[in-house]
Amino acid sequence: MPAQPTHLPVLLSGRRRALLRCAVAAALAALAALLPGSVTASAEPAPESGLVAPSTYHVKPPGGRKRPERDKRLHIRYTRGESEGVGEKTGRLTMDVSGAKETLRLKQFGSGCSSTGGVRVVCKVGASYNSWADWAGALPYAAPGSKAGDRGELRMRYEAPDGHVSTATTTVVVGGPILEVRSPETVTGVRPGAETVLDLAVRNSGETTADGVALMIGGVSELTLTQRFSNCRYTGDDDAPQTAYCTFPDLRLRPGQTVVFSPGLRLRTHETLDHGSLYQTAWPLDVGPYHDVLVPDGGTAGDGPPLRPQVRSGGSGQWSDEREAWAEVRTDNPADYAAIGAHVRAAPGGEQEVRVGARADGPGDPGQGGAYNLVFTVPRGAEVVKEPMEELDEDVHEPTCRRRGAVYTCPLRVHEPGTEETLPFTLKFGENAGDGSVRLTKRKDDEPPADPDTTDHTAAVTVDLDVKYASTTASGHGLAWSVTGGLAAVVVGGGGLLLWRRRQQR
Repeated sequence: MPAQPTHLPVLLSGRRRALLRCAVAAALAALAALLPGSVTASAEPAPESGLVAPSTYHVKPPGGRKRPERDKRLHIRYTRGESEGVGEKTGRLTMDVSGAKETLRLKQFGSGCSSTGGVRVVCKVGASYNSWADWAGALPYAAPGSKAGDRGELRMRYEAPDGHVSTATTTVVVGGPILEVRSPETVTGVRPGAETVLDLAVRNSGETTADGVALMIGGVSELTLTQRFSNCRYTGDDDAPQTAYCTFPDLRLRPGQTVVFSPGLRLRTHETLDHGSLYQTAWPLDVGPYHDVLVPDGGTAGDGPPLRPQVRSGGSGQWSDEREAWAEVRTDNPADYAAIGAHVRAAPGGEQEVRVGARADGPGDPGQGGAYNLVFTVPRGAEVVKEPMEELDEDVHEPTCRRRGAVYTCPLRVHEPGTEETLPFTLKFGENAGDGSVRLTKRKDDEPPADPDTTDHTAAVTVDLDVKYASTTASGHGLAWSVTGGLAAVVVGGGGLLLWRRRQQR
């Protein structure tokens, strides 16, 4: 393992995506999944002092379909002044559905709570309260015998240590609309710079009618929306908006119905990049966007005709109840990659830096992160004394490549046509060192268009050993001393000549 890092920027190993979640929130979501009633909530009000809860909350009917993961949330908060965190349990939270006991029940969770008949739960909580962080509270679910469309009130009361009381009420609805969007995971065969149309379709697979529909197309990357609809609001660059937010307040979508939005979404692909992406999401207007779905502020209304909803079957791709349904548009614009090997001249026992990598010859561009890994087989009889390193933090590094014996697999980020990337390895050569090789392999999480010429995906690393190459080893000492000695001789000789001339002039 090398002791010193090379001076290389951090390499990105493909298109990494990560989603970090609070452990307590995950545990609460897991609990909600086990309850007889699963949930979805309306858009939450802006945080304010006092007890705050969503205005509407949906639970599944007894024996009904489990709600999608995106909907499992019921956020109840209490703040007063500058109080933060759980702190000592000096507050008292009461949750009560006794006025709707034919429709609703409560399931308590966490510690410090007591339940009365499954309709009233009292918990000892801190001076401030957050149901996503404090492991104490209750979740409503549908009572046996209730049916889709039934509703009741969840009444909440928080009593502070000094006697201050704050209340909130949430309307809990049994069943609810579940809107799914239909989207292909990939669209292929589109020419570079050409236009293509993406179908827009939404269906209600829930138990009750959706009162108005919102549709948002977001995350538009390396694609251009070429048509602006008058009932949509666009945000991002004027020439290339990244989000379109469209609302249909008069649309009533009953359970089982599908709506197709005409004429669809017209997109133009990039001239060089071999892919672009976007997502779709839809929700009932009276429920509001899902947790972590942000509707951009502002924006500009489109200047074209309206996007027209038509209740009928249609669309293409797979139905999705995920928070966001992503689609990738791939153009028929492959990138030709070539491996870069090396010819090494070294002395037996000497060290030398060897650079290996790849070149992108275009015409396509697979985008940031590249699409290939470099597989470097170390020359026989050679030892790696220094390898490429990534800087994770100040003075914290890790190897760029994965090692298995004499084989190193390294991510390459080269992607722009006409550019190349090489990685430095410092090798120490034995008395009988042989040749090595370089090979390019596609990353498993990337599927770029097929390279039109894969014959150049391998390259040799040849080694020429001879003692006469001792002065060209990585240390460079022989050459450095000869140059330094020559310069010193010139300086000393010049100084002696100047001193001799001065003495002759006296």
